[in-house]
Amino acid sequence: MGKCFLILSITGFKIISLLLVIMPEMTFAAPDTDHFRQNVKSFNKINYNAARQNWSVSASPNGFVYFANHQGLLEFDGTTWNLYSLPNETILRAVKVKNDSVIYTSGYMELGYWKPDQYGALHYFSLYEKAKKYLFKNIEFWNIAVAGSYVYFQSFNRILAYNSDTVSIVELSPFISVMNQVNNKVLVAVRDIGIFEIVGKSAIPYLSGEFFNNKLVQFLIPYKGNQLLIGTAAHGIFVWDGSEILPWNSAWTDYFVKNELNRGYHSKNGEIIVGTIIDGIAVFDENGALVMKANVQNGLPNNTVLGIETDEWQNIWLALDDGNAFISENSNKGFSVENIPGVGAIYSISVFNDNLYLGTNQGLFVKPVNDDNQSFTLVSETQGQVWDCKVIDGKLWVGHNRGTFIIEGKKAIPISTLSGAFTIKEDTKNPEMLIQGTYNDLMVYKKSGNAYKFKNRIADFSDLIRYIEIDHLGNIWASHLHRGIYKIATSNNRDSVTQVNYYGEEIFKKNLSANVFKVENRIVFTTGDQIFTYDDLNDTIISHQFLNNFLGEFASSHRIVEAPNHHYWFISKKSIALFLILQDSVKLIKEFPVSLFKNPPLVDGFENILPTGEKTALLCLQNGIANLDASVQDEGNSISNFKPVLRQLQLFSARGKTIQLPLGHTQFKIKNNYHNIYLRFSFPHFNDLPVSYMYFLEGLNSEWSVPSDESGFRFERLPEGDYTLRIKAVDSWGNESQVFNCSFKVLPPWYASVPAILIYVVLLVIILLLFRRWGIRLTKRKEQRQHDEREKELIRLRNSKLREEVEHKSKELANSTMSIIKKNEFLMELKEIIGKHKTELGSRYPDKNYNYLNRKIDENISNQDDWQVFENNFERAHEQFFEKMKTSFPHLTQSDLRLCAYLRMNLSSKEIAPLLGISFRGVENHRYRLRKKMNLEHDENLVHIINGA
Repeated sequence: MGKCFLILSITGFKIISLLLVIMPEMTFAAPDTDHFRQNVKSFNKINYNAARQNWSVSASPNGFVYFANHQGLLEFDGTTWNLYSLPNETILRAVKVKNDSVIYTSGYMELGYWKPDQYGALHYFSLYEKAKKYLFKNIEFWNIAVAGSYVYFQSFNRILAYNSDTVSIVELSPFISVMNQVNNKVLVAVRDIGIFEIVGKSAIPYLSGEFFNNKLVQFLIPYKGNQLLIGTAAHGIFVWDGSEILPWNSAWTDYFVKNELNRGYHSKNGEIIVGTIIDGIAVFDENGALVMKANVQNGLPNNTVLGIETDEWQNIWLALDDGNAFISENSNKGFSVENIPGVGAIYSISVFNDNLYLGTNQGLFVKPVNDDNQSFTLVSETQGQVWDCKVIDGKLWVGHNRGTFIIEGKKAIPISTLSGAFTIKEDTKNPEMLIQGTYNDLMVYKKSGNAYKFKNRIADFSDLIRYIEIDHLGNIWASHLHRGIYKIATSNNRDSVTQVNYYGEEIFKKNLSANVFKVENRIVFTTGDQIFTYDDLNDTIISHQFLNNFLGEFASSHRIVEAPNHHYWFISKKSIALFLILQDSVKLIKEFPVSLFKNPPLVDGFENILPTGEKTALLCLQNGIANLDASVQDEGNSISNFKPVLRQLQLFSARGKTIQLPLGHTQFKIKNNYHNIYLRFSFPHFNDLPVSYMYFLEGLNSEWSVPSDESGFRFERLPEGDYTLRIKAVDSWGNESQVFNCSFKVLPPWYASVPAILIYVVLLVIILLLFRRWGIRLTKRKEQRQHDEREKELIRLRNSKLREEVEHKSKELANSTMSIIKKNEFLMELKEIIGKHKTELGSRYPDKNYNYLNRKIDENISNQDDWQVFENNFERAHEQFFEKMKTSFPHLTQSDLRLCAYLRMNLSSKEIAPLLGISFRGVENHRYRLRKKMNLEHDENLVHIINGA
């Protein structure tokens, strides 16, 4: 067995040392975690919504980070970016945090400082008026240093000192190339002259000599003890030990010169961070050994470094010519994610002959393991979907959408053209054979000499097979890509199928995908709910009680990959874990939550992992891989030492009005009409692992919420009462921060407040008194109403009696009138008959008799007694009618009044004629004369006038 060490460079810098253990059937590698860092996180102008250029960076003790951006001061609180523009909207070149509450900035024709208000917003205080007498046209201040009570602003031509609210000038010869704070000293480099120390308002020579001739000093940073590192643009880095200046890290001088040094930084953990114009940063330990490099190849958005800073946790922050970046301090979590842009979704990985192979949806990519400068290239003739790449018997087999290949160098040698080669396994019953599952068939390959050739399809079976395993009896267990498991018995030479058994819903309790694997040489099946196994004694599939009990939530895994020495990787929807499984024990080595791998993510449904050692592995991702090392022990939960920070507190009314509350308030009261509350938090302990937030509102909720990426929480229409809001952050490992507590009280609505209740009591008393008064008045009114009703009843009775009398009299009047009408009609008819008889008989009818009869008839027609009876009855029914008519119309005669009386009774002219003893025409003429006497107009109704009398 041979061993060798190789350095694997994935994306442009050395991050993994692979121990290649060459074994008969498998190639393993183990990462060396001492020399790699976690993810590089980059931010562009779309992320922070400002200009692309960031000239300087400074970190605050509270975890906030500030950038001097081309558009203003850029603040990052660990969650949210905020841009604060200068009042004159000029460019910023430098930023320096003095403490949590004072941030100094400078730039084009401007210098000043920022302070946060009680709401957390920054406000700018310009020093321009105090400094303008020292300013000249187009002056720009590129660096800021703080020493004691003094703040220094450096331009290329002069340095201004701010102290006791006064700005003064520090006299120096131009050209001032840089100003840096070295321990407690402020040092500046003047081109061709040397280095000066700024003390108060004076510049004191610190180091000079011919060394500085024609050298542009770019940075001055502390080194071991009281030594000083001097970085130059075109000559490399030098160290001054107090007596002489010597080259530092000469092996890298060519690199420094070629890539043009621009910034340098000495971190608290002793590392030297060198920023370049062309190739990002390089990090060295104090002895000059490379710790890491970061550039565009492994995550930086741009290679031109304009500013470097480390925060309280030794994370590196970079201000870049295009964007900015964060590089976490080695958190030693045992994993590292590497982006490999352009290769696509990675389905399988293999290390073979000092090369790393990636089987992706775009083809098979290869890269030398030990060459930092090489990138992944596509193996010719392998374009398209690669499902599997695996080393078997010293050969690299590739299962492709277009068939099966064996890789020799950078060439793909086709072995089979049958499409959809999913997986391939060594036949334990026939060691010289390999069995492969494809889209449609089971394929057999046989070794002949040192080469493998396609032998045959296994006849009488055809289906879509993803995974296969072979048990100790030689049965082929094949899992369908989507549904169920097949147990396939074949002839001894694997030519044809002798028996097929299908296991689906009746066994696994669901008609979905089930996969087949081996654990400790025993066939097992995963369903995503629990693990099953084959009971060969009873020839059936049963639940694997031992694994299900000891694996816990990983019994729901859907993928199992064997690693050396009884180790197995289990992949579930939530986590990836390494277990040590022996006959009577199961031990969890380490768990990696899937949420760690979001950018790039896992390949959904086709998750795969390549064990590179007993406890190490490479995880397949989309356009990337993850290096897992389960042997690394967590150094503790750093998140537990911090708690979320309140960044915004707002109250909203139902009408949309907003009230901003000071951030320092952790106990407050809310008016009921502003019972909608919004709180936004940040978690300044920023690292490579994203945090989520959970809340628990006591008084409303009964338990903690599920984790959410949102840092803002809005609670609407809160009922009156006392509440305590608890907020905590949780990372991908499930570690929790300290809890932020905030208590508040939603006051009752104004109509339920104490003053309102007192008013209600007073109003109630007044209402009761008014009600009593109203009751008394109501009683009196009731008594009066009863009295009035009795009076009305008496009047009603009298009126009723009167109406009855009037009705009776009217009836009598009508009866008498009708009697007179009938009598007169009879007499008039009789008179007419007599007239006819006289005419017919002539002289034979004596005139004496005829005249006598006519006279008697006329006397009876106009009988005064009849009129007297009528008039008496009429007056009883229509009191004072004649008197009123005479008063209104004094010219009316007795005959006119009689006509008026008949009209008042609504008699027609035909009915009136007998009463008056005249003809119908005579009645009409009489009516006409009556209208004239009454002076009526043409359109006035005679009857209406009479009825109104």
